[in-house]
Amino acid sequence: MAGTTGKQPGEPQIISMGSTGPPHIENPHFVRDRLISDGAQVTRPSIDPYREPVETYVYLSGGRIRLSMPVVVKTDPDADPVFLSAVVKACYCMNILAHVGPNFPGRLHEYAEAVVADIKLMGLARFAALTAGAGELVQSPDPVFVRAPPSEEYDWIPEALEAGIDGIWLDEDLDGNVAVEVAVSLLDRELRKRGARNKVGIVAGGSTIRGSDDIHKLVLLGADAVEISKAVMVAVGLGGQRPEERQLQERVENLLLGIQRELKLLAGAAGVSNIFNTLVGNRELLRAVELDRETRIKLGVKQAGVG
Repeated sequence: MAGTTGKQPGEPQIISMGSTGPPHIENPHFVRDRLISDGAQVTRPSIDPYREPVETYVYLSGGRIRLSMPVVVKTDPDADPVFLSAVVKACYCMNILAHVGPNFPGRLHEYAEAVVADIKLMGLARFAALTAGAGELVQSPDPVFVRAPPSEEYDWIPEALEAGIDGIWLDEDLDGNVAVEVAVSLLDRELRKRGARNKVGIVAGGSTIRGSDDIHKLVLLGADAVEISKAVMVAVGLGGQRPEERQLQERVENLLLGIQRELKLLAGAAGVSNIFNTLVGNRELLRAVELDRETRIKLGVKQAGVG
């Protein structure tokens, strides 16, 4: 299929299924660059998302939070107020979450149900992200997430589960000691082993998440939703002359709409029609290319060519 730009805003381009990216053509930068999606076969035929419905919604907090797709947008702590406002409003319209850290402006209180803020702002926002640490876990009627760096060790999980947390937020920008891909897979299996996976959601990501392909792979490794940040700033064109808030909001919405449609294409190519029920944590649909055995075991992913 020859590549042509879609006619509607946010519509993905129609391109071939061949790869021009890592690890086959370009050098891999991250662990996920050595992971490929195991495509559908005759026994599990692919799905055409243009003709068949592909559900992209996901649930967090044991079903208390419903997102239209497995995506969260994170804003920089020093983000321009106009850009921050545009992101929050776009996320509200697209029914996903905006992670604003300590910068939730009171004037956007009407959009609070789409906001994740620091715990000290719990009185302002409906949702709160909470950094894990002794004495910091609190009881709250609103969803509370534990924010932590990617790690192979989660000694604090029993304490967090006892406190009744709603989710764990793996933020690679906190400089963890392991790749976020490995941390997601290990955490997903740890929560399943403790029988808490259906109650405790996993959000993972950060500044290195580039687009729908990264989101797709992290979901397969066990994340309910994936956080993107710098990719949004680049996509909406914040460099140079800054657009007005309404124009920024429209660009963010179009970007998110494009990501959603690309996720449908990726899910359909794997023969999946429901992301939350079938893709989340389904490592069987991933294969590793030229990845060392130790990392493959931690990921729970088979080597390419293995049935």
